[in-house]
Amino acid sequence: MRIETEVVDGPLALRMRRLDAARAGATGRQILTLPLLAARLAGGFIAPATQEILYPAIRQALEAGGYEDIDKVCQLPGMPAAVLSALRDWWDMEVPASLPDNARLRDFTLLEHRVRGALPPGMLSPPDLVKAALERVHFAPKLVGAVTIQGVPDVKPIWRPLIAALGDVVPVRWIASRHSGRSWFSGEIETHPPGAASLLSVDLCADPRSEVREALRWARMLVTTERVPPDQIAISSASPTAWDDTFLVLSREAGLPVHFTHGIPALATREGQTCAALADILLRGLSQERVRLLFARLPRNPAKQNLPADWAKGLRRSAALTSPGLWRHALEQTRGERVDGDLAERALLPILDELARGIASADMVGRRLLKGSALTLWRDALRMAPPQAIELSLQALRVADGREPGNSIAWGPARHVAAAPRAHVRLIGLDANAWPRRSSENALLPQHLLGHLRLPSADAAEGDQVMHDIIIDQSQNYTLSRAYRSATGSLQASSILWPKDRERVVGRSAIPAHAFSESDRLYARPVDAGKDSQVRASRACWHAWWDGEQHTTHDGRVRPDHPLIVEALAEVQSTTSLHRLLCDPLGFVWEYALHWRAQNLDPQPLALDHRSFGELVHALIGGVLRGGVPRTGDEIGIALNREAALLTGTWPIIRAVPPGLLWEHTIAMARERAFRGLSDALGEDRGAAWTELSFGEPRNEPHPWTTLAPVAIGQTGVSFRGRIDRLDQDTARGAVVITDYKVGAAPERKKPVVFDRGAELQRVFYALAVRSLLPDARNVSSQLTYLKHDPARTLRLMNEELENAIDHAVAFTAAGVHLQRSGQIAPGPAPVFFDPLSIALPTDVDTYRRVKRRVFAQANAALDKLWSSP
Repeated sequence: MRIETEVVDGPLALRMRRLDAARAGATGRQILTLPLLAARLAGGFIAPATQEILYPAIRQALEAGGYEDIDKVCQLPGMPAAVLSALRDWWDMEVPASLPDNARLRDFTLLEHRVRGALPPGMLSPPDLVKAALERVHFAPKLVGAVTIQGVPDVKPIWRPLIAALGDVVPVRWIASRHSGRSWFSGEIETHPPGAASLLSVDLCADPRSEVREALRWARMLVTTERVPPDQIAISSASPTAWDDTFLVLSREAGLPVHFTHGIPALATREGQTCAALADILLRGLSQERVRLLFARLPRNPAKQNLPADWAKGLRRSAALTSPGLWRHALEQTRGERVDGDLAERALLPILDELARGIASADMVGRRLLKGSALTLWRDALRMAPPQAIELSLQALRVADGREPGNSIAWGPARHVAAAPRAHVRLIGLDANAWPRRSSENALLPQHLLGHLRLPSADAAEGDQVMHDIIIDQSQNYTLSRAYRSATGSLQASSILWPKDRERVVGRSAIPAHAFSESDRLYARPVDAGKDSQVRASRACWHAWWDGEQHTTHDGRVRPDHPLIVEALAEVQSTTSLHRLLCDPLGFVWEYALHWRAQNLDPQPLALDHRSFGELVHALIGGVLRGGVPRTGDEIGIALNREAALLTGTWPIIRAVPPGLLWEHTIAMARERAFRGLSDALGEDRGAAWTELSFGEPRNEPHPWTTLAPVAIGQTGVSFRGRIDRLDQDTARGAVVITDYKVGAAPERKKPVVFDRGAELQRVFYALAVRSLLPDARNVSSQLTYLKHDPARTLRLMNEELENAIDHAVAFTAAGVHLQRSGQIAPGPAPVFFDPLSIALPTDVDTYRRVKRRVFAQANAALDKLWSSP
């Protein structure tokens, strides 16, 4: 069997030439890169040191210390990557016998010596690999045979002695483009004949995303219209990472076979997302959402198999659960809701204990929870940098995309495409400082410390121009493109390689001649798009929103007596739903008829929102009063301390609370305001006190009511239930005082507060409920106690004012019910606080409300008096 060897450059050329050899049945032909050729000659189990091997050696060398200049920065997270980049540059060039004498170079040569010494047996750096290969070059006739350097644009100086030595023992031929750097080569040279190289178009696109879109349109046109095989098409850039994410998304949408020759970002894979979920917990701590996300993405392994399917049943999604103790307490409280009892605790809690140790346990936790590709990615990320920088490591990792280049469109860096030319190419990113790239200094070995030495990376601009020339020279036809603006919106100048006289502007909204996907086809054919039901609906919605003369279904209008609305009104209402009904008619439909809910995007807030803080204060007051009405300030203080200690531990397992110190501060503030509320009633004889008193729902707790049925609101057909903060009942005098605690400040106004534009509807409905449920009460007073003031400030509503307010509340409820049943529903007034459901309204909501002001005013006329009430 005759042995021959082809030497190629880059992963695309390696796989394509091996595919060609397999198709040709070329037994005995070896397809190797220069490092693999050297390893083949070195013999045994020798292999080039890969990135996965070099990173641990670099970290070991940095940890050894003893450096003059870099000792203070050698433990920084980005140092291993910087050293690897410098080592590759250093090894690629021909290092002279004498070097400039300075501390940085002395440190670097020491570091390089340590890295080479720390490599495992059989794994060699390029200098050692070349040395070992040269010692066995006389075996080349039997090991490699005749050598053909196929399409390699240039050979780095480190490999040139090996090529020269091979030429003395075996035939060496170099077949490449006329632009390749072969002036130093003394063997047989063969030049590829240039292709037709016709320039089809020079496209000036709006931005990088538009460039990708135009590239995919071009590729689709070649495949479908001109019947070009995908393996004859290539799209390239000098540095493709800026376009990778867009290519990944749009190529999947297009359904085109696009092969990323340089790999895809690891975080774009399921395994990468699993690693990211684990890193998120180790770096930022436990939370319920992070733990749920991690276990949803974990591969099948013993840790996950031992966990029952209903392990999270009963856990409140609103609880952050930021420590193993909180998890243990929450799982114990919900044990009865799970089929297997405490199995979830026994399986989950040991894992949570390990996760709670943080990033220091990254290696151990990774081995326990991950396997297969996810574990490989995790280990690679830990090799690259200290565990504390694992986020950056995961972002830098790339993995193979799983596609075969032999039946795919190639997308990758120019060097890969230049080594494996294709007939139809598109070069993108021809902007100034992008192609050719600006020459940059190595971060660890700047030029001013190197003297007469010059690293290969310093010649990046010349290399990019050579790659450009090779790709074009070997093509049949090619197209060029660049972006007028960057992804961030800044203007970009053209490259020196850009043919200005052939430029044509491709607008972002231009109709394409050939679409790359179904959505692009609809964009190209407005008539077809107009037939699509979703497009028709969106266009109708847009026109309806800005038609100031019409009240349409897109504004909230529905048919009279819509079944969902009738069903929602038939439910027993709460004071919260009543507030929606009367102050936000459209929001009532969204929340109670359609059951829309806002997603909680903040698993652990830095502060409780206004409503949650009020509930905390109410819980403190309610806990104190459940043990009896305190008579002195000391009794109030003791009782509050007891309740505060209890809530400090119980609240975090049912809802999200701020981190440690902030939670303690929040409890202290709530205790202070609760003390003001309880002190406000000291010295007053109000009779029996009830707190957190429910009505309208069956409960087995003590209550003063004559019935537990929901309370009807007049003749409106609506009934409601609720919970009163505090109710004081003096049976002898027939007096009842309803107290609604407010954690904010009292309004600065002279007129009495009745509805406050609908914000204080609750206490009027409470008075209605008390009047209905306690028919013997002759004197009902409803008061607002504002706890932000010291002492607390109380605003009372009683006697005739309260009776009028109740009558008006019933009338407003009747109007709200009629509005809902008639279907004339429209957005209410702009909310004072942020309303998460407002995302369903147009983005420019202020302009929308202004355009629709008249029709909305007509629809909401019956409730407008409430929204302007004092």
